[in-house]
Amino acid sequence: MTTASAGVTRLRDRLREETAKAILAAAEEVFAEDGLHAARVEQIAARAGVAVGTVYNHFSDKEGLLGALSRTRCEALLDRADAALAAADGRPIEEQVRAFLDALVEHARAHGRFLSALVQAGEGPARMRPSSTLLDELQARAQRVVERGLASGELRDDGARLFAAGLVGIARASILLALQGRGSFDAYAPAVVELFLRGARA
Repeated sequence: MTTASAGVTRLRDRLREETAKAILAAAEEVFAEDGLHAARVEQIAARAGVAVGTVYNHFSDKEGLLGALSRTRCEALLDRADAALAAADGRPIEEQVRAFLDALVEHARAHGRFLSALVQAGEGPARMRPSSTLLDELQARAQRVVERGLASGELRDDGARLFAAGLVGIARASILLALQGRGSFDAYAPAVVELFLRGARA
């Protein structure tokens, strides 16, 4: 492959990637406005500024588009949590718990309308049994916080196996309540930190 043809291929790949991102962003808006079931691919294409056929070139159907959107938003959430935990490493456990929770809340704020549409449809975080992969990933990150607290002596050993699941559980419950308009992120966040630490501190 010549340098020129390699450059064309890279440009084509970048354009395809940017088009997919634009479609996903438009889909998030349309799903949030119209609901998961009422949203139409034609509306999403128009919002993205592409032809309907272009949407189908990237995604098999509306369900495939919704699945891809959910996956990319989950990946963004985990990236946000990883960055928060890296920045909080070495700080007191209360600050680390708050950093983890803040990452979840920031994601919920950024994508709240889409998350609300998922909640209304009984999908995503509102499922009785949401994606085990996402829960496992979040619990793995919460476990990192717990292990740091155990190592520093700030968290107690007895019952520690439940701490990560407990932290993710109460964080998820508070976010769902806020998305349903039954309270605010700002009001719930300090309460979640206090509730967790009250039961887990050494």
